[in-house]
Amino acid sequence: MASNTEKRQHTIVVGVRMTDEEHATIMQKAGDCGLTLSAYFRACALGRKTRSVTTSRVLDALTILGNEQRRTSGLIKHLRGEDFRSASERAALMGQIEAAQRAVIEAIRRVDNAG
Repeated sequence: MASNTEKRQHTIVVGVRMTDEEHATIMQKAGDCGLTLSAYFRACALGRKTRSVTTSRVLDALTILGNEQRRTSGLIKHLRGEDFRSASERAALMGQIEAAQRAVIEAIRRVDNAG
C-alpha cells in the first residue's frame, strides 16, 4: 500500500542560490521544526506556521502544568468543608494535593528542559 507521501508526488524541482552560512541557518531552522528542507521551504513560502519541536514540547508541558494547577485548586476547595470531613478523608485529600503539587513541579521541570 502506498503512503500518502508516495501518492502525492512533488514533480517540480526548484533551485535556490544561497551562501554556505544561509544554507546552514536554514537547515538548522528546518531541523528545529522537524521538517525536511523542502517541507520547510514550502511551509515558509506558503505562509504556513512553523513551530520548532522545542516550542511544541514547551506548549505540551505548559498544558500539563495548567491541568495540574486546576486539579490542585479543585482539591483545595474540597478542604474548605474540612469540619465535615473525617481525619482519613482530610488525609486522603492532602495526599492528593501533595501528588498534584509534585506533578506541577515535574511539569515545570519539563518546561525548563524543553526550553
